[in-house]
Amino acid sequence: METTRLWTMPEVTPPLYIATAGPITARKAGALADGLITVGAPEGKLEMIFEKCREGCREAGNDPAKFKFILQLHLSWAPTDEQALANAMTEWPNGGMKFPKQDIRSPHDLEQMAKLVRPEDFAGRMLISSDPERHRAEIQKFLDMGFHQVYLHNVGRNQAEWIDVFGRDVLPKLHS
Repeated sequence: METTRLWTMPEVTPPLYIATAGPITARKAGALADGLITVGAPEGKLEMIFEKCREGCREAGNDPAKFKFILQLHLSWAPTDEQALANAMTEWPNGGMKFPKQDIRSPHDLEQMAKLVRPEDFAGRMLISSDPERHRAEIQKFLDMGFHQVYLHNVGRNQAEWIDVFGRDVLPKLHS
């Protein structure tokens, strides 16, 4: 987007968040925005994103302690590990694709690439488990890293069941 205009200004300016998973835009986000939205990734990469944002804050004269970090975390939960894996393979195979996908130009191409995804391709990229405690620990790890908010995306179609289980067994046990 090159230009925008908000015709009716709110009394309080809303925060500006920039979504990125790369170091250059993370640094710019630190300089220009109130926070950053990113997706789950290995801890080393996320720590680098955090540091680039903080560098951008400092360079722009902003307080890095006021900068907000928001995470979107993809996961697959179901009553059995087999169902959780089937959900990931069927509904979110791109979670197992270990390459950038922004240059894929056709849904047909993506569909063909999805056929190449194997269960082991998800390792280290997305938690697939029937165990609510494993999911709690995974989410807590990101809160402990410094994320202020974590938005969860269960990739399966079992949304009502997932909300019930996580609302009862996972979310109440998280702390920041």
